[in-house]
Amino acid sequence: MFKRSILLLLLIGLVLTGCNITRPTPVPGATLIPGRGALKIAFLDVGQGDSILIQAPNGQTMLIDGGRSTDLANTVIIPKLREWGAKQVDVLIPTHPDADHIGGLVGVLESFPVKLAALTGQVHTTQIYERLLMAIRDKSIPALQVRTGTVIPFDAAVKVEVLGPDDEAVQGDDNNNASIVIKLTYGNTSFLLTGDAESRENKAMLEHGFDVRSNVLKLGHHGSRTSTNEDWLQRTQPQLGIISAGQDNSFGHPHPEVIAALEKLKIQYIRTDEHGTITVTTDGMTLQVTSTK
Repeated sequence: MFKRSILLLLLIGLVLTGCNITRPTPVPGATLIPGRGALKIAFLDVGQGDSILIQAPNGQTMLIDGGRSTDLANTVIIPKLREWGAKQVDVLIPTHPDADHIGGLVGVLESFPVKLAALTGQVHTTQIYERLLMAIRDKSIPALQVRTGTVIPFDAAVKVEVLGPDDEAVQGDDNNNASIVIKLTYGNTSFLLTGDAESRENKAMLEHGFDVRSNVLKLGHHGSRTSTNEDWLQRTQPQLGIISAGQDNSFGHPHPEVIAALEKLKIQYIRTDEHGTITVTTDGMTLQVTSTK
């Protein structure tokens, strides 16, 4: 397997644009506890879909979404869990019921202990979503219903706050705009993980008064123009954008307008379709980025 580090190129790019990824702008959140170690976030290469694996400094793991299929659970997600030495998934978060985000979660549930599932409770009737809910029920996994403002229990050094969806979004019939959006903060570093949230949910988060600024932004809906535009990027102010999309996908993700906005604002970005699995590691002060394809 070919492995390459893009950290050096990233640092060079940020220096040229006047930014400095080694000293992110302080963001309110959890307090860094010296000696607690690193937070790792892997944006897994699951093709046209999303799957994000997080390992806290205390070793706890969180899995947000699981790609499209059980095969991806067996070939991508579970091997990464084992590579990181995880014995269980402490928090499982399906951001919304679309198949490209939850298909692999059933496979994870069949193979790995899960301690807590965070769900919106949105009503949806696809077969794969019903299978996921039944697996959570049959394994007696505690479920936490989340909404705007919920703080999800995790490593005490890491703040995991839900910025969306609100009740209105969950009661609607738009899956994307009822995505669970997570802001994760460790020390002075922060990550905004947006599922398939589009402009409507972005606007709702701003109206609720949340600070959406983040050092790392996982662009919504695979880099779709319906999720990311220049205004949203100016609001979130990321130093690094992550795009999870499938190579040569039929949707044209990421859309050219999104790439143009990132480049206009001189925001560095990395794509799973080009770089494979992308791992960001932080000690709460610095960011290190590597990719494996």
